[in-house]
Amino acid sequence: MKRGVALLLAAVVLCAGVASANYLSQWLRPQPSLPILDSLGGDFSLPSTLGGTTGLSEFSGKVVLLNFGFTSCPDVCPTVLARLRHLLNHPQLRGQPVQALFVTVDPRRDTVDVLRPYLAYFHRDLIGMSGTSEQVQQVSELFKVYSEIQPLDSELGYTVSHSDHIYLLDQQGRVRGTFGNNIAVDRMASVVQRLLDEG
Repeated sequence: MKRGVALLLAAVVLCAGVASANYLSQWLRPQPSLPILDSLGGDFSLPSTLGGTTGLSEFSGKVVLLNFGFTSCPDVCPTVLARLRHLLNHPQLRGQPVQALFVTVDPRRDTVDVLRPYLAYFHRDLIGMSGTSEQVQQVSELFKVYSEIQPLDSELGYTVSHSDHIYLLDQQGRVRGTFGNNIAVDRMASVVQRLLDEG
């Protein structure tokens, strides 16, 4: 009887050991590289909250988180910017070469001077970009951003309906993915870390 119990325990330990080894090998297995989304993106330059004109190429060597929105957006943009703040402050990314950029889709109202205090409220390292309507439209087209002016019966006069993705750009400025509003911040941080590990 004792011998039977001993054999059973040995089998359980062996199975547990195999399961642990399988789990460990899956965990250690290198993750595949993120795809390069050639149909999106490209270098651009716009007036920014840094002063003067800032180009995407100036962030070479950093992972860039790029978002499009506008300061009088009632709910979507504040939510996305709050998620960006949590992402930039995430313990996994603290001190890492990551830069967040915010390009307005409402350049008529969102000058650089308007963007500066608005973005500072969310995170001191957020860089805002504006320009003429034509300049912003060119950048929006590079990233296939949807934006459309919608008239309002209010003092604002209009709002802007727009897509709210966060674009993930690698150290060479190439788009490697997009984050929707359903992706948890911890998951986003893990994906950004994968890109940082690629160098």
